[in-house]
Amino acid sequence: MKRREFIVLGGAAGLLATTGISLAQDNWPSKPVTVISAYPPGGTSDILARLVADILTKELGQQFVLENVAGAAGALAGGQLARSAPDGYTMLVSGSAPIAANKVVQANLAYDPEADFEPITVFAQSAAILTASPKAPAKTLPELIAYAKSNPGQVNIGNPGAGTKGHICAALIGQLAGVEINHVPYKGSPPLAADLLGGHIDYSLDAPANYLAHIRSGALLALAVTSAERMGELPDVPTVAEQGFDGYEQTLWFGVVGPKGMPAEIVGKINDTLKTWSQAPMRQTMSREIEAIRPLVEAGLVQPS
Repeated sequence: MKRREFIVLGGAAGLLATTGISLAQDNWPSKPVTVISAYPPGGTSDILARLVADILTKELGQQFVLENVAGAAGALAGGQLARSAPDGYTMLVSGSAPIAANKVVQANLAYDPEADFEPITVFAQSAAILTASPKAPAKTLPELIAYAKSNPGQVNIGNPGAGTKGHICAALIGQLAGVEINHVPYKGSPPLAADLLGGHIDYSLDAPANYLAHIRSGALLALAVTSAERMGELPDVPTVAEQGFDGYEQTLWFGVVGPKGMPAEIVGKINDTLKTWSQAPMRQTMSREIEAIRPLVEAGLVQPS
């Protein structure tokens, strides 16, 4: 009798637990939500993470609190998310490196983005921009390729972190042109832009936000944008494709992911709230990014860290 009572009570407890989960989902968010940003303050990814946190706070009536977890090209942030409870109270907002590319470019990654993350939405996309210091030896992309051919190993292009889209874009240019490019990873966009302005590095390939004002003032030179069409903000800057790389098209994308197992109702609620920025299926975007980078790693153009 006692055992039978235990089984019945256990079943009731399970039912109550299930009902509690359902009620928690219905009432979500009932407490502040942590929004992890994978990069230091001031860069494009961090700015967009703050934008997402602000939108969700305003629209859902609860605080979405940003937490910067920078380091290892976003791997620290990705690892923290993978270890988080899938209850809807932790999410990651980032560029593609911790969400996709790190799976290929980091040899001992502590998580698998495809297995450990719940895709929510891609909410922003843009071109990357190849920018030069006025002290740089080449002032156009064709000049840069010619210089790289005649000076093997002498071209350094900075990016905001290993595996970031700036890194991948530059590696693809080097592969297509058959030239050697040294990739210099920084801890985010702000220190890279500062070094470029100071003439400590000749070139960068990065999101436009930290560079537009300096390009317009003449402090920096814009050599190319990576999108299929020219940017409206810089109509005089040609695309990479226009400068001898037919078919070249690479865009930066920024997504929101949660821990694997986040309830579908919560995923849908976040997606619906951010739908103005949601233009592509998240899982497809993650997979495309991973498969696009794999050949670069296999060819030795992107070295696993």
